[in-house]
Amino acid sequence: MFSTRITAMLFLMWLQVPVYAAVELTEQVQHNFGINSVAAVAVQSPRQWQAGAQVLDASPLVSVLVDLKAAQATANASSSELKRLEALHQSNNNASLKTVEAARAQVMADSARLQVLQSQLLNSWGSGVIKLPAQSKDQLLQAILSGQQVLVRADILDQKIPLISVNAVLLKTLSDGRVINAKVLGALPQSQGQSLGKSYLLTVSLNQHIDLQPGEVLTAELQDTAHNIQGVRVPKSAVVRWQGQQWVYLEKDGGHYQRVAISIAQWTGDDVLITKGIKAGDKVVASGAGLVLGAELSPPEAEEEKEKEKEKEKED
Repeated sequence: MFSTRITAMLFLMWLQVPVYAAVELTEQVQHNFGINSVAAVAVQSPRQWQAGAQVLDASPLVSVLVDLKAAQATANASSSELKRLEALHQSNNNASLKTVEAARAQVMADSARLQVLQSQLLNSWGSGVIKLPAQSKDQLLQAILSGQQVLVRADILDQKIPLISVNAVLLKTLSDGRVINAKVLGALPQSQGQSLGKSYLLTVSLNQHIDLQPGEVLTAELQDTAHNIQGVRVPKSAVVRWQGQQWVYLEKDGGHYQRVAISIAQWTGDDVLITKGIKAGDKVVASGAGLVLGAELSPPEAEEEKEKEKEKEKED
């Protein structure tokens, strides 16, 4: 019984160890493949996700904000008038009951109108906008109307990203690759099938160097700067896929290359951040990794032997 438990534990430990494979290449083959290795670098990076983005036509939001501001003013005025009339009615009957009831009905109508507009704002633009204080809503409205800010929608397909985690965004223009900082207003509602993942509403401040037009397409990098990921960075060209797993090749002594299973936390531009499988300082094949995989699965020596056999058959 004890022996059975030990065997089971050893088997489970074996399952947790990454799978390794190795291949040996001659210097000539290494030269022909153009193999180049780089050292894995230790990094600490905020969680981030790549997304597509587009500058929005802000006129629908402007319209709702203007209507909402007017409706709020109307509701405040009618509420104040009701209080005034009620005070007059209770003191000396200078206001009739009918007048008070009419004022009360007007307050209810104005309140309903305000709630409808708030619902429209929430359903179209999300809780991030509706939760803004009145002064912040006014500032946003004035910034858009004066051309100082534009709205941007960023769409990401990753369903696992928490809605509250995105707190920084870097946009990049497709035309000249400029990097632009954006502010996150909040998550956008998933309505009308506009996105299969999650969407965020952003604002960008314009100046003489930044001029974005509605409809312009951008790329976006959404970041969670409150939570960092620790790992090692290698070029994405080092990663190969085989049998549903991601691998890199480590350069060993004497022309030996070892294939190691890895876990990738995120892809960042031309690099990947790896959290499992290799450590800082490991020499990773950055160029020619796919060719090394091909050599492992079909060794060059075996191919040479096949060619020699064919030549010999021709001679015979």
